[in-house]
Amino acid sequence: MRMERSTGPSAHDGGAEPGARGGSGGVRTEAGGARPGRATRAQGAGAPLTVAAVASRLGVAASTLRTWDRRYGLGPSAHEAGAHRRYSPDDVARLERMRQLTLQGVAPADAARAAAAYDPADPSAALPPEGASAGPQPTERHEHLLVDPLSLAAAAVEPDLPRVQRMFDQEVGEKGILRAWTTLAKPALSMLGQRDRSDRPGADPETVLVGAVLAAVRGVVAAADTAADSQGSTVLLCAGEERRVRAHVIGGGLAERGIKARVLRAEQVRGAEQVLRAVDERHARVLAVLGSPDGTEELVRAVSERGDVEVFLLGSDAPELWLPNVHRVRTPMAAVEEIVAVMHG
Repeated sequence: MRMERSTGPSAHDGGAEPGARGGSGGVRTEAGGARPGRATRAQGAGAPLTVAAVASRLGVAASTLRTWDRRYGLGPSAHEAGAHRRYSPDDVARLERMRQLTLQGVAPADAARAAAAYDPADPSAALPPEGASAGPQPTERHEHLLVDPLSLAAAAVEPDLPRVQRMFDQEVGEKGILRAWTTLAKPALSMLGQRDRSDRPGADPETVLVGAVLAAVRGVVAAADTAADSQGSTVLLCAGEERRVRAHVIGGGLAERGIKARVLRAEQVRGAEQVLRAVDERHARVLAVLGSPDGTEELVRAVSERGDVEVFLLGSDAPELWLPNVHRVRTPMAAVEEIVAVMHG
């Protein structure tokens, strides 16, 4: 497969990159007013942003923004009659603060308190929670990228690690981690696997792309605040090495829906007893097995017999087992939807 080497910004670029700090956004209206104790910016700072636009800017799912609004009050502060609520520049600045602190490892509740007190007109007025560092510096503003699998694969071949990460993070912000994987990263990895050319030592395009995917998953999990219910139920995702990235992506998709997940390495599972212990330790209500790793049939039968755990077999090569509490699904998106239904049922 031939891939053209890019030589600078794409001709298709335009707009704003997710996560970039800039002056886009708008001022609060009289109808919506300002939240108590919050400073407003000067008039003319820019047009208010939709939920989708802010999600793209921050590199998070729109559902995450709604969760932050519902749980912590970090939502749009302006509202016009008959129109959807939109985020002002100050709203976006506080959300960027929240995003920075959670990625830094600050507990979501503490990060939310710091973000709510953050005054964009006086950034030094609200310090991070005690014990936290100053956080990442404001990111450089980037142009919005028109992304497709071939462009992503070509950036990985160069390799241009920052551009690969920007491309995938932008797609995650706009479509969510599952669609970004299915429509962008997975086809790009297929293209890379079909190349008939050699690589320079130290240059492995597939590893570059997989690294960007895993980094995006970590960001989704951190932003989704899945630690809020630390004693709650968990989903266990069991996968061999060849399906492990897909398992992490499914875990990210579950995190976007407020569900915790852990990935089990199938090759390190020593019999059904070890998985049953993990089910008890993690308070798991669901076990999902990707593909057909060694010992799958014994494992599934043992978990099915418990009667209190739902088992999902994912993939066209999953074993044909018709047992109580055992379900078959073919795609990551279908798996997430069905698992969410069980966890919220």
